[in-house]
Amino acid sequence: MKLPVRKIKGIALIAILLSNVINAQISNDNDLFQVLKAKDSLFFEVGFNKCNLEVFQELLPEEFEFYHDKDGITESRAKFIRTLKKNICGTEKNNIKRVLEKGSLEVFPLYNKGNLYGAIQTGRHSFGSTIARFTNLWILEQGKWMPTRMMSYDHKINTAPIVSNVEFIKLSHKEMSIYLGNYEFSPDFTLSIIIIGDKIYGDAQGQKVEINYYGDHKFLDNNQAMKLNFILNDEGIVTGLKMIGRDREMVATDLLNEVLCFKSKYKEFEQLLSKYWTS
Repeated sequence: MKLPVRKIKGIALIAILLSNVINAQISNDNDLFQVLKAKDSLFFEVGFNKCNLEVFQELLPEEFEFYHDKDGITESRAKFIRTLKKNICGTEKNNIKRVLEKGSLEVFPLYNKGNLYGAIQTGRHSFGSTIARFTNLWILEQGKWMPTRMMSYDHKINTAPIVSNVEFIKLSHKEMSIYLGNYEFSPDFTLSIIIIGDKIYGDAQGQKVEINYYGDHKFLDNNQAMKLNFILNDEGIVTGLKMIGRDREMVATDLLNEVLCFKSKYKEFEQLLSKYWTS
């Protein structure tokens, strides 16, 4: 059964307003909850995060509407896909991953005279250092769930630490020095680890951020929003760096230590060769 768009909007708005008063959300083991959770994952994990735009062509109706509290209204499926392709997936790779906040998802079924025709899905998600709320209106048409309207709002900076309840450990100058080097994550981004006074910093194009050691060759930046895990070889030489944020993970090699490691191996080879020829 298909209802007029205006009537659907009115019913959806009333349901949103009453959702905090009437405990109508369904449990997370309910079939409807699981179906819409899977649809949400298809939309964001496959379509948005991986820039698989074909997903949106299949999942969204032509009259799809997207409401954003910072970027306004997107009024059709075609426009939504064009905007994504231009702003997020221009290089066919999305570096701003969407992460669903665990346990935040709720689903409120919508009925018309006892017949299920739609559902409201709400939750919280993050995009890098930004967190927001979302509300999605799903309509059931010919046995298929379609997200006719989506709203993303209450965007703000996520100040929660990526790692909590850790105690930082003071390192000596000698202990800090093993991490020094230039770590290349891409041709356009190299992070230099430097020492100034008795502190160690990550320096990206002149922008310096103090990093703090908390054990096992792991550091946190001052905002506790980025983990830096240094990679060591069997000889205890740092050969790489893994940088872990809320929505991404990058791995780089240490260009300086790679050269030092090569020289060390070459010196060992020369010594073995010298012993061989003199014996």
